Formats: sequence, C-alpha cells, structure tokens
Amino acid sequence: MPLDAALVQRLEDELLYAVLDVSQDIQANMDAGSDPIYIPFRRMLVRYEILCPANTPGIITRYCELRWKACGFLKKHGVIAGFHSGGNDDWDGVIEIFDPNEPALLDVVTQFEAEVNRRELRTTFNTNNAAALQHVMQLAETFHRAALALRNRQHNRPDFLIQNEYDVQDLYHGLLLTRFKTVRREEYGPSYAGASTRSDFYLKDDSIVLEMKMIREGLNDRKLGEELINDIAHYKQRGCKTMICFVYDPEHKLKNPAVLEADLSKPTDGMDVKVIIRPRQ
Repeated sequence: MPLDAALVQRLEDELLYAVLDVSQDIQANMDAGSDPIYIPFRRMLVRYEILCPANTPGIITRYCELRWKACGFLKKHGVIAGFHSGGNDDWDGVIEIFDPNEPALLDVVTQFEAEVNRRELRTTFNTNNAAALQHVMQLAETFHRAALALRNRQHNRPDFLIQNEYDVQDLYHGLLLTRFKTVRREEYGPSYAGASTRSDFYLKDDSIVLEMKMIREGLNDRKLGEELINDIAHYKQRGCKTMICFVYDPEHKLKNPAVLEADLSKPTDGMDVKVIIRPRQ
C-alpha cells in the first residue's frame, strides 16, 4: 500500500530527494531486466542538485550517505527486502538491492515525484510572492514623493492634487502598472457606517489584495483601526492570501501611526496582513 501522505510531507528535503533518486535508479534497473540490481553510491550525473550541489569531498561524502540512508528508508517501509555494499565502500562503490517490490516501488516514485513538484511549486510561489510584496512596499515608500512632484506641473498644466481616496487609488494604480502586468480593481460596499463602495486592487498572479485609504476629517486612529479590522475580515472571508493596506496621511493627522501598523500587521487566520502608513512622521 502507498506510504502515508503525511509521512512523505514531513520528510526533510534531502531525504525526500534521496529516496526518489535511489528509487528511480532501482526502477531503471528493473525496467532493463537487471539481476542482480546494483546502483552506484555516487551517480556521476547528479539528478538532483540539492543532493550534491558542489564537487567537493565533504559534499560528495554527504551525497553517498544520503543514498545509503534512502536505501534504509526503502527497506524499513517494505519497498526492498534488503541492501548491502558491494565492492568498495567509497564513492566509486555500489549498493546491491535485494528483492524490490515493484508495485510498492512504483507507488514511492509516484508519491515522491508529486511531493517534489508540490514543494518546488510552493518555493516558486513564495519567491515570486516575496518579490511582488517588495515591489508594492517600494511603491508605498515613494508614493508621497510622486504625489508632491505632481502638485507643480510645467507649462501651465493643471496640478494633480491628492485630495481623497479616489485620487490615491488613481495614482497608485498608475504606479502599480509600472511593476505588474495585471492589476484588477475590486469593489465592495464596506459595512461600517458612512462608507461608500470601495475600489481596491487585486494582483491575481501574486494573490495580493491592496486597499487604499487617505486620512480625512473625522478619521482618527480609533476609527481607522476599526475600518481596517472590518476590511481585513472581509478579505479573509474571500480566501485572500495577502492583504496590504496603504494609508496616506500627508498632513500627519494620525497620533500613533506606528502603533497602528504594529498592531494590525500580522498573520490573521491564514492571511498575511501588512499595514503601511506614509509618509512617516
């Protein structure tokens, strides 16, 4: 029967790749009709770089040890009846494999390949997501400078003044389009009193939702905190993975922006939340 999925998911990366590496070698021998089955301690063509990232004595020794440990894992779980070192016990030696269970071996290869693909996809997503977050953060840090630059336009052109949240959204939207291919507007009607329909942004490729706010008359620290908590709950229910709340406070009306940022910037039931209040006081 297949190995327990939870067991496979708990394996450290090195052992996961080593078991798959050895299992694929055994499978190749079985497909070729080899009897007895010998696999090398050290593959000359390394299949997975994580197992042997450099050609140094210490790393090569570690690679051989991982392949030996992988054989022990396969024996423990009934995939092979046994194994022992054949010939030299060094990098150029071989490991003899006894009585591999073909259906069990096929299940291991299938399960481990799926888990490797899952981890590599997660790593790719995390890397891309981190880069996207960095871009959004950089835009937040430079937003006020861009707004100031548009106040005084040349050749008698009308100034672009940031007077409300819609102006914040328009400018931030333009800045986002310099970094992201797809920026989708998201609209909903918040449940807090006196709120109109909001229009925020969703970076679908990176699973990031962005909310824009501008401090206005009557929106103090307490009310801002309540609004943000309400909005965070809304997007959490929709299954968003990351939410960034950009609050523009050009006149420094908030009394404790750093406290608000610290209190609300945290994981919330599986959704990462980051509150950014700029410009800094």
